[in-house]
Amino acid sequence: MATSPSASLAPSAQASANPSARGKNSEPKKQKAEEKKSGEPTAEATRPSWDPKPSASESRLEVPEQSKASQFKLPDTPERQPVLKKAPKTGVSTGKLTKEFPKDAVPVPKATTIVQSSVEKQEKLVFVGVEGRSNSSVEEVLSFYSEHFEQQRWLTTQSEPATGVTQLLGSFGEDSTTVTIRQLSTGATSIVAAGVFEIQE
Repeated sequence: MATSPSASLAPSAQASANPSARGKNSEPKKQKAEEKKSGEPTAEATRPSWDPKPSASESRLEVPEQSKASQFKLPDTPERQPVLKKAPKTGVSTGKLTKEFPKDAVPVPKATTIVQSSVEKQEKLVFVGVEGRSNSSVEEVLSFYSEHFEQQRWLTTQSEPATGVTQLLGSFGEDSTTVTIRQLSTGATSIVAAGVFEIQE
């Protein structure tokens, strides 16, 4: 049975003629799509657990200011006083001190028997030597020369280069004196002092 063109076009024409009906049919589909979409998890921006901007109530850590470094100052060096202001007369003597022996530079304890003494000059240096015997003990002789070096404000070191021998060294700059002390078998104390001094002329 043949259908007429008007019959086949009737539904489409009816649908186009009634747009409201087509819109109503599409609404349920749109609503289902939205419901399905709303059921899916959505990514949201998360806020950090810490607040980058501290509130006024929060205490802020304060870094203490660094204290200024204390200024280190070396102790004042004592002004050097020359031991010998001029060169004494050179010479060698036995049993006594030379005529111009510098006793202020190389003193000798009291009651000391002089064995020999000498004074020699080389350019600006003066070499002084003396050997003697004393009835004082080794400790007393050490104390005598230690006090002398202290008065001169010299640096002092003590050593024992050999058994029964004590050596005391005092020095400052170019000036120095070495005293060697030992107890003799006779009971006397042997003293040998040798000094080197620079002439400040």
